[in-house]
Amino acid sequence: MKPVAVARRYAQAVAEAAAAKDHGTLEKVAAEVAIVARAIGKDEAFQNFFADPSARDRDKQQAVEAMAKKAKLHDLTRSFLGLLVRNRRMNDLMVIARALETIKDRMLGVVAAETTTAVPLNAAQTARLRETLERLTGRTVRLETRVDPALLGGIRTQIGSRVYDGSLHRRIALMRERLAGRN
Repeated sequence: MKPVAVARRYAQAVAEAAAAKDHGTLEKVAAEVAIVARAIGKDEAFQNFFADPSARDRDKQQAVEAMAKKAKLHDLTRSFLGLLVRNRRMNDLMVIARALETIKDRMLGVVAAETTTAVPLNAAQTARLRETLERLTGRTVRLETRVDPALLGGIRTQIGSRVYDGSLHRRIALMRERLAGRN
């Protein structure tokens, strides 16, 4: 089975277990798994330790327990990490964390939107944009903003595979196409 498919199965299982408790638990567990994945991903020694087949599983379990205790992780997160150690899937933790984030968003009705503008948006503009996108999609929007001066002006937003392009760059390109077609 492909690692991505395996990651989705693990992510789905922990998401369902967390959601069975409540949405807050789901959010907490997903955040904790992401934090642990990033921490292990940044530490090559930790990565090598969990990847090393000669390292004893008991030592790996103790490392996870110590990490969970120090970080005060939720019991479900701790149990999940222990399961990954037992099944020798700690190396897939980053992929599992990404899959868990996607599943969590779907379960909570959250959609990711990426907005690009020619100049940075202030807080009020960002809030107004988020509200507009939430009305448009009927879902909660997790908004990520970027700046690209090549847009010249306006805004381009991508939600899933749909792109809303109201940039000046795009309008100029459309005008060029219309003018070229009339010659």
